[in-house]
Amino acid sequence: MGGPGALLHELARLTTRRRFVLAGVVMLLFGVASMFARRGELLMLAGVDGVVQHSGSMLWLTELDGAGTFFLIWPMIIGGTLAEDLESGLASLLITRAGSRWRWFSAKLGAAYVSSTLLLVALAVVWLAAAAVFVPWDPSNAGAVVPWGARLAVSAPLLLGLAVVLILGLAATATSATSMLLAALGAGRTVSQVGATIAYLAFMFALPAPVNPGERARMLSSFAEWATPLTTVTYWSAILIVGAVTTYLLLRARENR
Repeated sequence: MGGPGALLHELARLTTRRRFVLAGVVMLLFGVASMFARRGELLMLAGVDGVVQHSGSMLWLTELDGAGTFFLIWPMIIGGTLAEDLESGLASLLITRAGSRWRWFSAKLGAAYVSSTLLLVALAVVWLAAAAVFVPWDPSNAGAVVPWGARLAVSAPLLLGLAVVLILGLAATATSATSMLLAALGAGRTVSQVGATIAYLAFMFALPAPVNPGERARMLSSFAEWATPLTTVTYWSAILIVGAVTTYLLLRARENR
């Protein structure tokens, strides 16, 4: 099977879950309904006399931004596979087929990123079409909803949206990897999923803005000096790297017992 085979196995495992499909449907409907409800809202913009109405590009970008909050509960959707493998004894077989423990584990991380990103790409396409139908696309004032990327929002909103999707995929992987860390510590499937989700929701209410996962998941609407693409990528990358390395070391320690 090797590395590519292990990745495809994990991808199929995640994307065929009923809760993965259900989560996608819920996010899709929620996003369309949210944009429909906001289509007539008026905004006061700096440097613009009076008020302006949401354009399609503004609706789309803000909806993509809001999607990041869903990924704080993502361990409930795509987490738990590592705990399942350890509890059932399937881990030994999958490691053998993958060729090494690292390939088996990295396939799980890769599948978390690819599945989350592809889902968000699909949602983004449908939301894009819906936003363009609800109101004119006109991106001339789209910079108002993107403090750090105002120029890009006006000149290339689709490119900006793609960047947001890729970063949110990283955030989804980082939160899901936390369930793997709990599994390596001995938690079962349900505990690893619920525990990781509760932790992120608690952090969202307890931590200050620069390190708050809720703020980092809504990168476009964070009006603060620290809210930049680079710091957001660094934040989620650090969580992912620390969690992945710690998990792998714990798995090796379990193996050596």
